[in-house]
Amino acid sequence: MFLRFLQWSLSIMMLSTITAIVIILSVYFILKPSLPEINLVDENVLQVPLKVLSADGVLIGEFGEQKRRTIEYQDIPLNLKNAFLAAEDDQFFEHNGIRVLSFVRAFVQLIKSGEIVSGGGTITMQVVRGYLLSREQKILRKIKEIYLAFELESSASKEEIFSLYLNTIFLGNRAYGVEAAADKYFAKSINELTLAEAALLASSAQLPSRINPIRSPERSIVRRNWILGRMYKLGFIGRAQFLLAKEEPITLDQLDSTFDLDGRYLAEIVRQDMIKRFGLNAYADGLSVYTTLQSSLQRSAIQSVQKNLFEYDKRHGWRDPVNYFNVFSSDLFAQLGAGNLEVLNQEVEAQDDLGMSQAVIAVLRDLFDESSSLDSHIKALVVDIKPERILYLDNNFNLKTLFWTDDYRWAKRRITINVFGPVPQNFYDILKIGDLIYLLNSDVERKLDQIPEAEAAFIATNPTSGAILAYQGGLNFSKSNFDRVKQSFPQAGSNFKPFIYSAAFASGYSPADTINDAPILFEDANLESIWRPENYTGKFYGPLRLREALVQSVNLVSIKLLRELGIEPTHNYLANFGFSKSRLAPDLSLALGSSSFSPAEIVRAYNFLANEGKGEDLYFIEKILDRDGNIIFQHPLSSEASESEEGISGFPWFAEQSAEKVKPFLLLPTLGGESRSIDPRVAFVTKDILGDVLRRGSNGRKTKILNRSDIAGKTGTTNDAISTWFSGFHRKLSATVWIGTDDFSSLGDNEFGSSVALPIWIDFMQDALVDLPIDPWRAPAGVVYKKVDSRTGEVVENIEQNSYFELFLEEAM
Repeated sequence: MFLRFLQWSLSIMMLSTITAIVIILSVYFILKPSLPEINLVDENVLQVPLKVLSADGVLIGEFGEQKRRTIEYQDIPLNLKNAFLAAEDDQFFEHNGIRVLSFVRAFVQLIKSGEIVSGGGTITMQVVRGYLLSREQKILRKIKEIYLAFELESSASKEEIFSLYLNTIFLGNRAYGVEAAADKYFAKSINELTLAEAALLASSAQLPSRINPIRSPERSIVRRNWILGRMYKLGFIGRAQFLLAKEEPITLDQLDSTFDLDGRYLAEIVRQDMIKRFGLNAYADGLSVYTTLQSSLQRSAIQSVQKNLFEYDKRHGWRDPVNYFNVFSSDLFAQLGAGNLEVLNQEVEAQDDLGMSQAVIAVLRDLFDESSSLDSHIKALVVDIKPERILYLDNNFNLKTLFWTDDYRWAKRRITINVFGPVPQNFYDILKIGDLIYLLNSDVERKLDQIPEAEAAFIATNPTSGAILAYQGGLNFSKSNFDRVKQSFPQAGSNFKPFIYSAAFASGYSPADTINDAPILFEDANLESIWRPENYTGKFYGPLRLREALVQSVNLVSIKLLRELGIEPTHNYLANFGFSKSRLAPDLSLALGSSSFSPAEIVRAYNFLANEGKGEDLYFIEKILDRDGNIIFQHPLSSEASESEEGISGFPWFAEQSAEKVKPFLLLPTLGGESRSIDPRVAFVTKDILGDVLRRGSNGRKTKILNRSDIAGKTGTTNDAISTWFSGFHRKLSATVWIGTDDFSSLGDNEFGSSVALPIWIDFMQDALVDLPIDPWRAPAGVVYKKVDSRTGEVVENIEQNSYFELFLEEAM
């Protein structure tokens, strides 16, 4: 009986074994076609990051892996080797690619939770995972990982696998490989690292983006000391070494690098387009991308945007800061208020992602990191308040004092965007202990400030070429990386009216023609109810010449003009400016700018008026160099390309690349053939009227500081000041400014394009126009001047007191 049971058991075991082998082999051969070739991990190529520069060679972005020196196994210091073994896989040299017990534990967790909780991964599996597979926590990926780990173990020695691991592992802050990390954090080679520094590098292996010496030094120390303890228990180091190393402080030589010029919004567009065109190799091939940005104009754009947005924000009062008093104990604030910084090292109950205890300072660091950032400001936590001063802990964990001055009388508590409390008399009126505040960090002093809720979009271009000269997609990329130049589509408001008037002039109207500005009711099938439009002043002006109506931005005249032109013919004409017909309002509200377009689309349309009726695609890359300095791309219209007599054919690499690789890098879809130009005479007449916009009234008083007669532009303000605009131009430089909020809330009463957007344009142009010569506005052939009566617009023969010279298209006379 027993013998029969034994035979039966052996048969079952053999059958199970055979079945398991068949299943394993079957799964392997099923998955084999989808598995990458294992020899890919043996490639040893020096990887150099993608560099993005301004046209004049100033670095604005860098993407991809750091340049690194590949190290061989025999060159790895013993302490560094043992630190990673202790931290990640102390049995690496004994197992065959997987650790059965760890894998079983991970499998049990998978069954319980329905997802992969811990990887049960060895160093071999981490190499396979990092090089060959996605990071998705899926069962199929884990199965592939196991097969590839076995394959790698069979084709490479343990020493080769381990050196490959240390050469490729990501250790935070764009440092790939231990050599790059040692240089990043300590400005040393791996051969110069102390025992504590070697363990500190290993501490970043599991969660490099969250636990690294820059991002979270406190948690890195805790993790480092745990690794040192493991090294001691495993016999890698002695007790004296352990005790000395765990007391060694972190001394970092290099912090996060900053670029010489803030062009991050455009640099991100470059990154995305480079990957689309050249693939992921763009991150490692050492390409240098020269954009069209001019560094001086970019700096001016940023300064003018920030200066005016902060001024606008202060006009609308003080918003209560986020308060964190309840996150910490009242004793913590009392201790900090008494100047005791040691309390920051006390532990809190919450644990981090690795299950390690956290110190107060680590929680504070997360709090600072998770709040909005602005490069010009520091963050701080108010720890004590007196009427005349506050004590605060800044984001570098220094205790500082700020004294009250009358400069803070602007900080009237905001009740609504238009209603404020009384003028504050001291800090008690505006702050509480635990408030997270922002301080302007100037060279002279720190000042209490707040980050504006309003956002901005600014784009400047060369109308004659389409080159983008300055580009800012928001107040600051650190605060929000959403690109409002290209990705936001607010209503255009009165900024759109010049294109309606251009359609009229192209249809035979002249600036001297009059339309009666009087109340009217509209019954439009496309509108939900009877429409009674008004002018923003609430007044009516009677018969108005079209020139005057556009200068004064009179709504009723624009609406009546569009009604006379017809919606469909106007749509057809507006398409010439690059506006998509499908996105143009199908009713008379089109005349008031109810259609939504991005600032990039608006500035491109204004370029037609600046450039004698000719449209150009907006482009942002002039040239691309490979790691050896050879040109692999040149924009066809760039100055260097145009110097070649043969144009594009002058660059032999054009013949060697596909059309996809050599086509220009455009910000917007290319203009169609029918959208390349409008009548230059229409463009000149419209531009001449927009010149009046900047010479007269309140706009004229503001632009007087520019002392230029060769500029033109138009403001725009939508209902309730939800969006404010200004677009203006010189023959060689155009710029569009949009100011609003991301939730499209009102900017407040008495805020208009002239009060919010125009000042930004003026400040920018003060710098930009210095190098641009006066452009004499010469009327193109076919435009004639006639003296007309300023009240009626009728042509007059004699010199009249109320007459002036007006522009007409020749055939209209």
